[in-house]
Amino acid sequence: MLTLNPKPRGDDDDGKQPPPQPVEKGFAALAHLAGLFWIPYLPMPILALVIPFLILQFARVHSPFVEQHAIQAVNFQLLMASLYLFAMLAGMALNSLFLIWWVAIGSTIFAMWEGAKAINGWQSKYPLTLKLFK
Repeated sequence: MLTLNPKPRGDDDDGKQPPPQPVEKGFAALAHLAGLFWIPYLPMPILALVIPFLILQFARVHSPFVEQHAIQAVNFQLLMASLYLFAMLAGMALNSLFLIWWVAIGSTIFAMWEGAKAINGWQSKYPLTLKLFK
């Protein structure tokens, strides 16, 4: 389990999460929508990894809602990074961009779906992740 910025312990926690504020929904959606950077036409796919990680580190102490969404986004984007790397290597070997586009399209679909869940205030759960961050 990787934790760089731990949450402070609070004594007034009753176990229920308060409803998310609009700002929290926006940051949670941003963490997911960073997955759109895997599209090969956009020049910086590294932002798909950096943006959710930064949101996770800064939101960990402020909002359990944003933290839950950022953890899900980081774990999924790490999986997409490994699949993207595999697709690039296979694409060079096969001289084709077909696999890269499948990874980009899959990442985009799931990122938009989970971003919509964040905007609506729902909890996030990707169907397949690496679960390195908890």
